[in-house]
Amino acid sequence: VFINLLTVYIYYIIGIGAFFRDLCTRTLTEDGVEKLNKNIAVLLCNMEMIFPPSFFDVMEHLTVHLPYEAELGGPVQFRWMYPFERFMGHLKGKAKNLAKVEGSIVQGSLTEETSNFSSYYFSPNVRTRRTATKRYDDGGVAPVYRHVVPSIFKEIGRLAGKLKEKSWDHKHLSAAHNYILRNLDEVHQFER
Repeated sequence: VFINLLTVYIYYIIGIGAFFRDLCTRTLTEDGVEKLNKNIAVLLCNMEMIFPPSFFDVMEHLTVHLPYEAELGGPVQFRWMYPFERFMGHLKGKAKNLAKVEGSIVQGSLTEETSNFSSYYFSPNVRTRRTATKRYDDGGVAPVYRHVVPSIFKEIGRLAGKLKEKSWDHKHLSAAHNYILRNLDEVHQFER
């Protein structure tokens, strides 16, 4: 029903997402690589019709080489450096003494490993990073109301931040009303 409301340009952007999804699959066939190799040039041409030339630099055009690289090296999850770079950033965050970075990283890593390992031997009521409750969890205690409150407002949790008053325009107010009417258990009995 809503498919006619979308512009044709959205399909080009979805195509780029599908390209990366297909490129990152665990099993990659030669036919799939050939198909990716043919499609990426067309996808980039379509993107050039949407975005201004200032959007495109070397990084956007490097996607043309990714299928060939996957053909030579195999599936990308064994070659991409994202997990290692993320872990190196985690380790660099442990460096407190910038004069001796390597020793500081080692000391921080050993401290983290030791605290994680020893947290398994604490009693369950001792709060650690491993046993911490969720951010908005009040311990599973449901609030008690003086008046009858619809089921959609009986979620367990607490407010985040300072109380702010906000007035909504008609668009957002009708969206909130529609959400409540579609998700309220008390209204389901009146649906056809």
